[in-house]
Amino acid sequence: MNGPAHRKLLAAWGAVAAGLLAMAGLLVGQSHRFGYDHRVIDMPVLAFAGAAILAGVIFLALVWLVRESVARRADGRLLIGFVVVVGMILRLMMFATEPVLEDDYQRYLWDGAVTANGLNPYAVVPADAQSSRQAPEIVALATKAGPVLRRVNHPDLRTIYPPVAQLAFATAYQVAPFQLQAWRAVCLLFDVATLGLIFLLLGEVGRSLLWATLYWWNPLVLKELFNSAHTEAVLMPLVLGAIYLAVRHRQLASTVVLALAVGVKIWPALLLPLVIRPLLAKPWRLALALILFLLLMVLWTLPVVLAGFDQTSGFVAYAERWKTNSALFPALEGLAEAVLPAVGLDDLAPGRLVRGMIAVGLAGLALAVAVKPMDGARDIVCRAAVIVGALVLFSPAQFPWYSIWFLVFLPFYPLLGFVVLAVTLPLYYTAFHLMARDQFDLYKDGIVWMIWLPVWGLLLMELVWPNLRQWARRAPDTI
Repeated sequence: MNGPAHRKLLAAWGAVAAGLLAMAGLLVGQSHRFGYDHRVIDMPVLAFAGAAILAGVIFLALVWLVRESVARRADGRLLIGFVVVVGMILRLMMFATEPVLEDDYQRYLWDGAVTANGLNPYAVVPADAQSSRQAPEIVALATKAGPVLRRVNHPDLRTIYPPVAQLAFATAYQVAPFQLQAWRAVCLLFDVATLGLIFLLLGEVGRSLLWATLYWWNPLVLKELFNSAHTEAVLMPLVLGAIYLAVRHRQLASTVVLALAVGVKIWPALLLPLVIRPLLAKPWRLALALILFLLLMVLWTLPVVLAGFDQTSGFVAYAERWKTNSALFPALEGLAEAVLPAVGLDDLAPGRLVRGMIAVGLAGLALAVAVKPMDGARDIVCRAAVIVGALVLFSPAQFPWYSIWFLVFLPFYPLLGFVVLAVTLPLYYTAFHLMARDQFDLYKDGIVWMIWLPVWGLLLMELVWPNLRQWARRAPDTI
């Protein structure tokens, strides 16, 4: 396509890129105000949240822009190359920022040091690392860690991150001990792999590679993977790799890669029924796949079991107590709290009941989605997106970085309910402003609903309103 329409599209691409680069530049210039030498009450939290929302609004234009470019056959190699380069520049700019209101990476740096030195990170409570009761190697590492160890959040809990994540942390330690930039470099390598797998899967399902922009330029991805440096960077290429191998009918390899993903975070186990479904007609290969998966699960679980489960176990604490940034879970918990006494179940903890129901429901969904034989690559990706989307929506903890579990599916199914998260999820950070002023009730009773009601509303509208539903139709490049 040539002519004025083509030039307008290119100008629009330039404008969106400039807008996102400007917002990234603003974060580079202002993130120092979120450093450890500043109190939260003095940090410009609301200004940051507003800027992040503005970046999300700019991102919304990409849905229309990609759709128009694909429809007008303006998705050539030069434009795709431009998308890749701008996305890489945005990531590299994040290397120059101070993590904003997040400190999970301090735990990664500490765990990486423990693991790289051949010690069991599941046996060490960070708060006790310098105790005389600890092994000399731990005490020596604690001394070397300096402020990293002092800044580990929940220092009274042992680590919750499974062994494959620990290997990634240890890799960063080998590059440069206790250095955030080394961990960010590891994240960048994995994220480039994520982009490559998105490209491969887009080719398999018959969609333009330009749709990858919805992941590669997503401001949520930039903030959570490269400013905050969360482990989803390591997780997502393994999840997509397992799906890609399943699409290519390599179920055994897919099962192994999926097990590696479970070694980063546990939830990808929900995709196992989908991955092994084609092996039902091949019982020996099915048995081999299950044995491989179970052996790797035993390998991941062994160091955790050897360390024991008590009040310092991060796994126990997460399973029993974690509930953050969800509007739905507290509502369901409150409903259970009101209903249980009426049916004579006063002793049953409402939170545990709701968590159990969600877990059973997600497991049931994973099995139900895998029941019918699959019809090609698009069908496999669609079913995986359904499972992961439900997980994001119903999880008791809904941190912004958890949204990345579904954001990798936006190039295939740009559901507006999930696209809009780029605008609504930055409201999460207003909680820090309110907590510092003893006004957190305003967040949990009001603002959190402002995050999730638009998501649920748009998803429901996409189900019933044809003009919106067309954005998620399954025909190639008609979205």
